[in-house]
Amino acid sequence: MSWIANLAVGAAVLLCGVSTLLFVIGLVSYFRLRHGRLLWIGFAFLLLAIQGVYLAKLAYDDRAEIAGGDSGLTSLAVLGLGVVLALYLAVMKR
Repeated sequence: MSWIANLAVGAAVLLCGVSTLLFVIGLVSYFRLRHGRLLWIGFAFLLLAIQGVYLAKLAYDDRAEIAGGDSGLTSLAVLGLGVVLALYLAVMKR
């Protein structure tokens, strides 16, 4: 497996893991503070975690196409990871 295929799978798995962790943190924060905005933020992180699981499955199944350069999953997984990190920074700044 090439490094670009490893990057796609790794970014998707990392997207799933970070999003799941932030979903749990958002849910706990909502139950402690009872602020409606925190519930929606937690829900957004849950959707991003589901996206990470789906991208990891696709990237793992299409490793050969990714290695051959015929797939855009690598950029999609890295972009998704960037979105999660940007959303996390936006939440932490508030």
